[in-house]
Amino acid sequence: MYDNQFSEFPTVVGNLVKLRSLDLGSNQLGTLPDVVGQLTNLTSLSLYRNRLSSLPAWIKSLERLDRLDLRGNPLPILPEVLGPKYSWKNPNLASETLGFYFSLQSEAGSVPLYEAKLILVGEGEAGKASLAKKIDNEAYERLQNEKSTEGIDVIRWDFPLPDENTFCVNIWDFGGQEIYHATHQFFLTQRSLYLLVADTRQENTDFYYWLTIVELLSESSPVLVIKNEKQNRKCEIDESLFKSQFNNLKNYLSTNLQDDNRGLESIKDAIRYHISTLPHVGLRVSKNTLLLLHCASSG
Repeated sequence: MYDNQFSEFPTVVGNLVKLRSLDLGSNQLGTLPDVVGQLTNLTSLSLYRNRLSSLPAWIKSLERLDRLDLRGNPLPILPEVLGPKYSWKNPNLASETLGFYFSLQSEAGSVPLYEAKLILVGEGEAGKASLAKKIDNEAYERLQNEKSTEGIDVIRWDFPLPDENTFCVNIWDFGGQEIYHATHQFFLTQRSLYLLVADTRQENTDFYYWLTIVELLSESSPVLVIKNEKQNRKCEIDESLFKSQFNNLKNYLSTNLQDDNRGLESIKDAIRYHISTLPHVGLRVSKNTLLLLHCASSG
């Protein structure tokens, strides 16, 4: 029954009480029909890529259910809870997924998630470290002999949301030297906004390389290109060409951090907008999960 574009469940399947495995992946089911609850011998149930936004309480009565694939549904569950993103890999245990989901139904047991990574990438000496610190503290001034970032530096920046919640941004500044490029694949993630910082004075930024690596390794997370116009030197970039090739490229912004922070406030406004509209923002998670995510996000 895989990939039949069902929007309604064939009720006759409820008569197959000895059925142990049921694959309803890649259909159009918006709800899980009650007749599935009659299949008490199910050990495997795939609902991959349907339209489920909630789960019925009776699903917990399928006591033999071990494999439950809910990936690709608009459920209020973080993807990590459901299992690996690739469908050919097994999902997480049904008991873990259901336990997480139903724990969130209790208001006291969950909180909305207002946290994400802001990841800065680009060549060495492009100004990533200065930009990261300026976002957090506009009064920051780089010392004359201050070293460039080696490895990864993480800074926490909070800003208020219109609904009076506070958004926590974990700013990850990558060292741009070639030796660190190979490590990016281990840290580029979803649930993130990316800033590609380019030194327009050097004109050494390989835009295609950086935009490609972010697109591939972060599953097309949004990207802002920051043109750091050191000494007010501008650089001509074929902006329309890159936007036509990379749908996740949202905007180009210019700054000169040594010239009264020119452009910094516009950059911060763009960050606030794009990072607070990431798909996971506002989803409810358990307090324990929030603690784990915070530890992971902050390095």
